[in-house]
Amino acid sequence: MTELVDQLPRALQGPVRGLLAFKTVFVVIACLIMAGTFFFVVIVRYGFEGDLFAYNEWLLMVCFWLFFMGGALGTYEGSHINADLLDYLTEDQRLRWLRKLVVTVIEVGVSIALVYWAVLMIYDEIESYPNWTVTPALKIPFLIPRVGILVGLLMMSFYSALHLYALIKTRTRVVQVVSD
Repeated sequence: MTELVDQLPRALQGPVRGLLAFKTVFVVIACLIMAGTFFFVVIVRYGFEGDLFAYNEWLLMVCFWLFFMGGALGTYEGSHINADLLDYLTEDQRLRWLRKLVVTVIEVGVSIALVYWAVLMIYDEIESYPNWTVTPALKIPFLIPRVGILVGLLMMSFYSALHLYALIKTRTRVVQVVSD
């Protein structure tokens, strides 16, 4: 199976590869930050009988960004949760393609709606300045994880749309070969 980026126009291949590389590095670094934080929490708590002050507040921000960047990577790879039972019930390639087309169109529609709501959430947060919702100890604005939600959903929508493009392009190519 060819990778999604290889099915895109050349002008999009570079930027998509760059986004994927950035997100992969981000996810790796965020995982290392989480593991390191929990390691130090255990050392400080049980080794020195102390407490790492408010680590849960800034770690929450990292977790939000990690979750949504991981979701975007899962959308690109097509490894997110789905129910492909129809593929097991039929051998008809046209029916399988049609099912995949319908599912992808629904996915794009839902993800665009979620992006819209995320934009409204960010707008509402910015509008409430200077009375932003902040964490209790470090006063980190909740705008930070909410921007992570928006960016992640934007990437999910973008990758879903790219999957739709590749799906339509693949079917068009197959139809042209059969009709020639």
